[in-house]
Formats: sequence, structure tokens, C-alpha cells
Amino acid sequence: MSTILGHTIIGQGKRIMLVLHELMGDCRNYEPSFAYLNTQEFTYVFLDHRGYGKSKAIQGEYSCNEAAKDISTLITHLGFREVYLTAHSMSTMIAQKAALLDKRIIQLNLITPISAAGIKMKPDAKETMLLQMQQNESKIEEIVEAASKRYNDTWRQYRIDMAYSSSTLDARVGYMKMYLETDFLHEAQEGIDVPIKILTGAEDFPVFSTTHVQKLFKGYKDVEIVECAVAGHYPMIECPVYFVTQLEKWCSNLL
Repeated sequence: MSTILGHTIIGQGKRIMLVLHELMGDCRNYEPSFAYLNTQEFTYVFLDHRGYGKSKAIQGEYSCNEAAKDISTLITHLGFREVYLTAHSMSTMIAQKAALLDKRIIQLNLITPISAAGIKMKPDAKETMLLQMQQNESKIEEIVEAASKRYNDTWRQYRIDMAYSSSTLDARVGYMKMYLETDFLHEAQEGIDVPIKILTGAEDFPVFSTTHVQKLFKGYKDVEIVECAVAGHYPMIECPVYFVTQLEKWCSNLL
């Protein structure tokens, strides 16, 4: 029996937008943008990965292949013929794998992305990172603090609470391991033949900066990069009107 991931559907338009979340949140990350969605032209499907949100009770191996197959299964379950796939941060790897597996995906919209090579770290640093996440003490706080220097304590606590409440510990550790150890860059560069639209944040970490992302995606076939001048790692929360406007602009000319 196929696993059908939990999801939230908004809208009834002919353009189908399937949306994936990041490591330290679930589909609630997109709630600040809900009021601005064009629900007449688009149908939005906000998906929760295994171990997250509405799929919190669904266990798995939390691999890129598994997550990509889950996306394909949901597309089939919902009866969609063509889908725009939007992904944020760690899920941008999953989206790239899904585009290789499922030709019903006609465009990738990657928000503050990483390439199919994942994030490279020295072995000792990687093991320390995974151990700290597994111990479930202070690592989330450390990451949020580093990403939130511009914002107040209310924002920081909101992001910390979201990270802990959105997912199971096994899922967080599993997907972190995924992007630290998975590399299918050559396959993605050669095999992804749909447009890739990328949104970066000018205030994001250096590893997600526009300059760095340009280098990461240099070998891909059809890439457009737009920078949001006032966002960090969460354009959908920090600049929701701009986020939705850019997303729908990218997807209004293909059908």
C-alpha cells in the first residue's frame, strides 16, 4: 500500500503548485503567505515530509530517494498531470531528485537552495553536527541564533518552537544526514531539463548567498536567480507578499 503524505490544499486553479518545507519547520512556515495566494489561478498543495507536520506519524529512512518517491506518489494520488514544484532549503535537494524521477514536474522553484551535491563538511565537523542534533540539546537554538541576528527575541523563540514542534527527532537527524551525505550533482546537471527558478535572500547565511548559489548552479541547464533584498533564509515569512508575487510570476507563462 502506498504511503500518502499529509498535505494541505488551498485553491482551485488549473495551475498546480506542490510546495515542500525545510528542515526546521513544516508547512506552517508558509502560513504568512496564505492570504496572498491567487487561489483562482492556482491550486496549492503544501506537503509535510515523513516525520513532519501532518505526516509526523509516518516513519521512514528519510532519504532523498524516498522523499522524491513520496512526492510522485502524492501527485498520482491527487490525479495531477502537470505540477510546479516549489521547495525550500533542504527540500530543494528532494525537489531536484523528484524532477529526475517524475516528468509531470514541469518547473522547479527553489527557495534559498542547495545543489544536488548537498552541503560539504569535513568528516569530523559533519559527525559533530549530527551528534549535536541527535542529542537534541542546544543545536537548534544555535542555528536559529546564527540566522536571526537582525530580529528580536520573539522571532527567535518562534523559530525555536517551530523547529522542535514540527518534526520528530529521527526525521530531523535523518534529513540533515541526507543533505550532508547525498550527492547526485552530475545526474541533476545532466538530467534535469525543466526550468529552475531560484529565490535567494540577501541577508541569508553565506552558504545560501546569491554569489554562492550562482556557483553551485552554474552547471545546470536553465536557471534564473532572483534575490530578495530584505529577506534572510525565510522569504515566505519575512516578505510574504513579495514571495508569492515572485512565485506566481514564474509560473504564469507555461500553461
